[in-house]
Amino acid sequence: YSMRKIFLLIIVILGFNCQSQDIKGSWKVISYEDEIAYYNKITDSISYKDSSRKNEADNFKKMSDLLIFPITYVFDDKGNFTMNFPMMDSIKGKYQLDKSNNKLILIDEEEKKDELKYSFVNELLFIEMEMENGFIKLGFKRN
Repeated sequence: YSMRKIFLLIIVILGFNCQSQDIKGSWKVISYEDEIAYYNKITDSISYKDSSRKNEADNFKKMSDLLIFPITYVFDDKGNFTMNFPMMDSIKGKYQLDKSNNKLILIDEEEKKDELKYSFVNELLFIEMEMENGFIKLGFKRN
């Protein structure tokens, strides 16, 4: 292999990585995880981390079809985001990616700021929110 071919290969690999890590576009929720359970809508599978709370999770599974899985996020190339809820008004605002710290910063129309951890795994986007007593991690797939 010549240095030139290796260099071109590196550029191609980096190009693919950048492409798959681009947040722009429309994203639909496909999975939900918290300290009690992990629910994947595509495979319709639920796994319990805390079996003593299985009843809560069963109720959650019914509610999630109405409250969580219809949510979509749209990120444009001008730094604007829209979070669409079929049951309520959409939330609009600005977003920034802090790639060095893997933080997605959302600032809504009322200037409320959220810093959320994000990651890309196999072209899926994961956003994690710290809660008072645990966390919520949503998985998104491009629409």
